[in-house]
Amino acid sequence: MSMSVAMIGLGGIAHKAYLPVLSAWREIELLLCSRNPTSVADTQAQYRIQRGTTNLEELLDWCPQVAFVLTPSTNHREIIERLLLAGIDVFAEKPLTLTLDETHYLAELADRQGRVVMVGFNRRFAPLHRQARQLWGDRPIQMAVLQKNRSSAYHPNLYQNYIDDTIHIIDLLRFFCGDGIATYTSCQMGNEKLIGAASTVVYDHGGYGLVLTSLQAGRWFEQYALHGGSTSLYVDAFSRLTLVTEEEHKVWEEKYPSAWMNTLKARGFVDEISHFFECVQARSQPHTSAWEAYKTQLLLEGMVKAAKEPK
Repeated sequence: MSMSVAMIGLGGIAHKAYLPVLSAWREIELLLCSRNPTSVADTQAQYRIQRGTTNLEELLDWCPQVAFVLTPSTNHREIIERLLLAGIDVFAEKPLTLTLDETHYLAELADRQGRVVMVGFNRRFAPLHRQARQLWGDRPIQMAVLQKNRSSAYHPNLYQNYIDDTIHIIDLLRFFCGDGIATYTSCQMGNEKLIGAASTVVYDHGGYGLVLTSLQAGRWFEQYALHGGSTSLYVDAFSRLTLVTEEEHKVWEEKYPSAWMNTLKARGFVDEISHFFECVQARSQPHTSAWEAYKTQLLLEGMVKAAKEPK
């Protein structure tokens, strides 16, 4: 595969996740774009990339075939719209936009332009998470509990936390359980920051989903639990999977980085990038397309609307 690949935005996520993977990818030419000329120059030098610019229009003159949009989400709508109108396929970090209407607009625009748009929900592509989904199969969900915890709070309200951070496990709830209806959310504030929240989702078949986040935990930790059909499945994010039935108790564990899997592979970044390139070549819809992102954001906004006044 020979392809010119634009990277727009050279912040933390670009350097932690995408540049290490894409710079090692065979037969692609990376083109860099950032408003910060120092970031462009430093990244070009670090990865020996020939072309970089601070101007989006100059980048478009270089005719990239695809673009990775890794800028702050406040800029996504304008940048992605320009890329789609120029006939460029897009991978964007989550969330696609900060509003449901703008996400819907970009999904429709991608369809009209015949372009591929994929959103970076990397947890769907983590090998252990995919194995968990396969093991669960079509068992009915009676209860699903997904939690994401951190040791410090930095969002001023529920919406900003859910759209910026908790959206990952809201998307995973859909990945494991399908679509449901948000019925109740409770949240707690401390020192003008969100310090915890819980949201309940109900499903047509009668099951329940629960999304939990604490910003006063001992450390970062994510765990997902599925129960139903006399089966329980537990996932410690990226590292440990446990399946329990009346007859068996099986454990799969990955202590990465290891000899066979590095951290970016274990966290799903390698496989999501590969999936994006496959969809571009096949002209097919990604597993985390713009429309999938819209559905996740629709559930998220339902959770926020169902919130009680924070304590």
